Amino acid sequence: MLWIMQKLALIICLIITFTLLIGCSSKLMQTVFKEQEWSDNYALADGVESTSPEMVDGDLGTSGEAVFPEKVYGKTIYGAFPSAEAEVILPEKKSIRKIVIYSEDLESFSVLSSLGDNSEWKIIEEFDNNTEDQITIRASAVADRIKIRARAKSVFDGTQRGVANGGIISMRTSKVEPPVIKEIEIYGFKSTGSKPDEIKHDTQDIEKDTEKHDGTQAPLF
Repeated sequence: MLWIMQKLALIICLIITFTLLIGCSSKLMQTVFKEQEWSDNYALADGVESTSPEMVDGDLGTSGEAVFPEKVYGKTIYGAFPSAEAEVILPEKKSIRKIVIYSEDLESFSVLSSLGDNSEWKIIEEFDNNTEDQITIRASAVADRIKIRARAKSVFDGTQRGVANGGIISMRTSKVEPPVIKEIEIYGFKSTGSKPDEIKHDTQDIEKDTEKHDGTQAPLF
């Protein structure tokens, strides 16, 4: 009889232990999945500035142009493709985990981040021969500024007549225009109710992670 009672008690203990393990595992999985939920689009927050307001208005039916650092608008340039830039400035620093760009003009370009007016720009990702019009970029950066630096597009600008080898010839000319961007979206992870100290440590970890990839200035195309 005693042996049966001991065996029964052991079975009950095993059942309780197994139930607790399942409960803890389920809670852990829920926490992990919650941490992977995306935040609201930071680019739609109050106080956001951008190269063109249409790039951050939440409407894919509107669009804005990147700008050239140097005044090359309307000029006919042979063999030169200067870089144009589009920038989004957030009202405060954020832990940035994902960037989504909507554009049909971005072929060769870089995406960079910066924290503060005087901080150097750090490359998040570079693209060459891109064919997508919805570009999703996974990031790990603490920043309040995101910049897209893209090679300009070449547009046919007519023909010019010239003289060569004693005859008159026609030459095709082209001009460069800045890329058009429909929308720029910026996301982090949705807050899971972490304590302020935990959030601070997480931000510091991302900053350390970002420093490992710093220094290299994005090349001009």
